[in-house]
Amino acid sequence: MLKREQLLLVGKIVGVHGIKGEIKILPYGDCNKKLWKRLYLLKQEHNLVYEVLDNKPQKGILLVCLKDCNNRNSAEQLVNYEVFVDKNEFPSLPEGEYYNFQLDGMTVVTDEGKFVGNITDIFTTGSNDVYVVKGPLGEILIPAISDVVVKVDIEERRMIVRVIEGLLPEEK
Repeated sequence: MLKREQLLLVGKIVGVHGIKGEIKILPYGDCNKKLWKRLYLLKQEHNLVYEVLDNKPQKGILLVCLKDCNNRNSAEQLVNYEVFVDKNEFPSLPEGEYYNFQLDGMTVVTDEGKFVGNITDIFTTGSNDVYVVKGPLGEILIPAISDVVVKVDIEERRMIVRVIEGLLPEEK
């Protein structure tokens, strides 16, 4: 079993499908077919690892076939487990693109070195993502645009932003 910090929560098993052991996963994110190779299932102190044979989206859930889970009774035992995947299984993204989990909790500073806070949430607008940053100045919304985000360093867990008018609240 991998360490918890190596895993990413991606959904929860909410039911079974058919008699051949398929499970229904409610994904915490989009409901497209996934390239997952292995699922790490956790419920309280119970930890299980399964190899994924196949998965397909259907009406907002994923139907997943697991190796060695080949009947309805086996599948029913997995209901209510949280589903995790290894962060390293995610494919690399092009330069300048990041997974939300890579940015979550990241330290944000200005290009002058002033601490702004840490990313606590990310949401999408029609044109760009917005980072919710909480710090000593309160909650700040930072648009994920090149005029503002100067540098993102995944290894250092640090984002440098350029302060444009109206980005930060007036200090008193």
